[in-house]
Amino acid sequence: MHHALLVPDILDHIFTFIKADSDQISQRTLAALARTCSALSDASLDALWSELRSLYPLVSCIYDANMKFSDEDTSEIDTDAGPDLSVFHKYAYRVRKIELSGYEGGWRATAVPDDLGVFHVLQVPTPLLPNLTHLAWTDELSLALLWPLLNPRLLSLRISSFQWSQKSTPLLLSKIRGLCPELNTLGLLFYLSEGYEAIAESCLSRVICSWKKLEVLDYSPAGCECILSLSSLPFLRILRLRVDNISDLNLPANSLSFPSLHTLQFQANSLATANSILEAIRNLPKSIDIFLPVYQSGDVGVATVEPILQPIGRNVSCGNLEEFRMNVPACLSGSVVSGANVLRPLFLCCNLRVLRIMMTPLFLLVDDDLRAMASAWPLLEELELFDCRNLYPPVPSQPLTIMDLPDDHPPVPPLPVGLPPMPPFAIMGPMMSLHLDAMPPFPDFNTTDPRSNRTAEITFHGLISLLELCPKLRFFNLAIDATKLDGLRGDKPGGGVCNRLVKYPRLIDSQISDPEAVARILLDILPELETIWGEGSPGPFTAMFNPTLPQGWDQVYERISVSKAAEGL
Repeated sequence: MHHALLVPDILDHIFTFIKADSDQISQRTLAALARTCSALSDASLDALWSELRSLYPLVSCIYDANMKFSDEDTSEIDTDAGPDLSVFHKYAYRVRKIELSGYEGGWRATAVPDDLGVFHVLQVPTPLLPNLTHLAWTDELSLALLWPLLNPRLLSLRISSFQWSQKSTPLLLSKIRGLCPELNTLGLLFYLSEGYEAIAESCLSRVICSWKKLEVLDYSPAGCECILSLSSLPFLRILRLRVDNISDLNLPANSLSFPSLHTLQFQANSLATANSILEAIRNLPKSIDIFLPVYQSGDVGVATVEPILQPIGRNVSCGNLEEFRMNVPACLSGSVVSGANVLRPLFLCCNLRVLRIMMTPLFLLVDDDLRAMASAWPLLEELELFDCRNLYPPVPSQPLTIMDLPDDHPPVPPLPVGLPPMPPFAIMGPMMSLHLDAMPPFPDFNTTDPRSNRTAEITFHGLISLLELCPKLRFFNLAIDATKLDGLRGDKPGGGVCNRLVKYPRLIDSQISDPEAVARILLDILPELETIWGEGSPGPFTAMFNPTLPQGWDQVYERISVSKAAEGL
């Protein structure tokens, strides 16, 4: 074996490369490496067993070590001696992270209770995984089953879905604190029946605030006290709140102070709750992320969302804010208003780097509005103003014709690409719970507003001004009116403005008249352009998606590709 393989940094790089493959391939590679190289066996086993999604591999170690085959080729347990746990312990101490769920392999299973039952029957010493540092407990598994896995080394605990019990839950939560005192990351999301709010508030405030070292909290507060008490956590950096209360929260103004807070993310049950939370924050963090499933709020439109931004502009620390994201996917109003007035409270956030707003209906912006925004935020790196109506295909005016499919019908086309980035809480699990069973049917976004087919008022002149005033811009998602090309048909349509940071913008949500001219403009102002379909999109939209987007952008993409290929780029 080469001596370089004994260098820890090189070994870490090799294992990182192996883990970049799919789980199945990386596990096979690590297992093969552990069997074929004695010098790397321990390191390979550490990497192989460091993360698990089930307890079954560990239970299998006990089964395999304690089963014997009789002459009739039937298996039976060796009861002559106590259970052999040597193989189990060989691997159990290597586990650092585990995510357990009642779902395994696509089946609704009782796998986790069964596996834990085996450990209990065989009296395996607890904690079962002495070096476990990260535990995710999901899918409504009982809190009582959690105990064998808790240990003093645990740093991260996520309990993402359980039903609050009036008697057992307070008792069990109070005991967790003593078993894992060093937690710095906690997720506690639950369902609370009506009438238990007072008990839950008192219990949660006491238990959560007992972990003074908490840095990350993902939390379903039962009421105002549950939020106000969090000010006693001096090291809290990331706070995620999912407010599902039936009634609106009413927090006192300037009542929340978090000296170390960097990121605030919350899903609110109403606009009033969202406004109350923002009014209560004394010092704004660097990042704010808001998700509003406003299915309970009646006729909600841009004009009523605007007050959410006002507390930010009034806050004396508004200069702290660097990233602002807001997702309002189901507004029920068809009104369209000027975007300048809606965003004006954010103009005082002079250090803003990221602005992403997804909502329906989207406010209209003109070139002057875009210039004003660029002047207010010269450090801007990401700008997204996305109209959610573009996610939904137009409703046909007549029923679709039913046709007989041929026996050898063509394959089903892949899912459409070119969709906008996922909503802010897409990776947060229950934080994105939309309660779709409580939502009314989506309105016809193509007919609620008579101007719904004219969402793009910005022209390439406004975009060029944005690129000039915000030299650090690296992503934008804007509806550009690509039919207005006056003064942009020369050899240098950008007038010398050139941005080499923007590679993956989204440009395809507006009408286009001259694909050749548009491609020439884009190549001049965005020479490093690789796609016009947005972040994470592999290429042009498919035939399935064509009816939902204006035609011509596929031709723009083709001309850009041909031009870059001709230049050897």
